[in-house]
Amino acid sequence: MITVYLDTKESVLLKSKDKTFHVLYYILNQTDMERNTWYADKENKERIMNKLGIAPPTLAKHIQSLKERRLILTTETRGKYMLNMNIFST
Repeated sequence: MITVYLDTKESVLLKSKDKTFHVLYYILNQTDMERNTWYADKENKERIMNKLGIAPPTLAKHIQSLKERRLILTTETRGKYMLNMNIFST
C-alpha cells in the first residue's frame, strides 16, 4: 500500500526516484477531492508537463503506469479518472 503525503515541500512522492510518482503528486494537487476525480484535460496536462519539463508522450507513459498500478482508475467518461482511495492513510 502507498500512503500519500501532500506537504508541498517535503512530499515523499517528489523525493521518489520513480518519476511516475512525481506525476501522481501533481495529479493529486489537481484532483477534485469532493468527487475524487481528476480530469486529464489539456490544461491540467500542460501544467504537469511544464512543472516536470516533460513531453506529451512521456506524460502519457506515466499516466499509463499509474493506471496499470491502479493508483488512478479509469471512468466511463474519457479523460476523467478516479483516485484509488487506498493510497490515502486513514
